[in-house]
Amino acid sequence: MSNNIRYDMNGIPFSYPSLELDNAEIAKVCQEISTNYTKYKSKKLIMHRTRDLERNWCVYYVENRGYGDYNIFEKYYD
Repeated sequence: MSNNIRYDMNGIPFSYPSLELDNAEIAKVCQEISTNYTKYKSKKLIMHRTRDLERNWCVYYVENRGYGDYNIFEKYYD
């Protein structure tokens, strides 16, 4: 997996390089974060635990720049 720099909705680069993931995996994680956003609203960095597309438990590290404006930069298998 390679890393790349992404920009938030205001055109400001995220602090961490983005992790290259399958679009379906990115959508799944971002949708789960958005669904539970009140839990993450005040946090700049998020640790989100869920299953990946292969049903393995993982912890995703995510930069939070506001609702729907996330950068997944790390993934660890739990």
